[in-house]
Amino acid sequence: MTGKAKAKTKTFQVSGSVLSRVAASMIPFYRKIAGDRAFALRWSKAVRKADLDALLAMFKSVVKTAKLNSFSVNGIGYFVDFAFEEPVLQYTNGTTIPPGSTQFTFSTPIHQAIARAVLPFYRALASSKSYAAALAAAINGNHAARVRSLIRRKVPTAALKCIQIRFSGLFLDFAYASSKFTYRNLLFREITG
Repeated sequence: MTGKAKAKTKTFQVSGSVLSRVAASMIPFYRKIAGDRAFALRWSKAVRKADLDALLAMFKSVVKTAKLNSFSVNGIGYFVDFAFEEPVLQYTNGTTIPPGSTQFTFSTPIHQAIARAVLPFYRALASSKSYAAALAAAINGNHAARVRSLIRRKVPTAALKCIQIRFSGLFLDFAYASSKFTYRNLLFREITG
């Protein structure tokens, strides 16, 4: 028999430890955004200006020990890429308005409200191995109802309108009466393979 053997490609499966580590790294930042209006105002202004240097300096002033792979901004949100060993390589957290909606818009009060809303969720991921493992298993199995149940226990706000499993992670969509735009808090790995 001749021919090439087909290589099996494995789909990436997020682990509870990856979710836990990213969440633990982000807690000080979200706590600072939620509780320090002056910091949150400076952050939003830097996002709208796409001032990467200012954002990175502010982030590092709060999150001192995180191992970053990269950091990006696009005028409507920010993305923090955490470095991991293979096969993970990187896993991303951030908050943004979905692309195509607007440009150079980022609301401080909404960002603060999202930070307050997600803090219990991130604390649960960071402090409970069983919660993080259960969420990872639900993501990997594409069990949307289980994912929604696990997240809604920790993020009960009515502003959380949609929870999606995407890119081996989660998109949490928030809508507030003060804005016509949806804001999305993300945990994901966009690298394929």
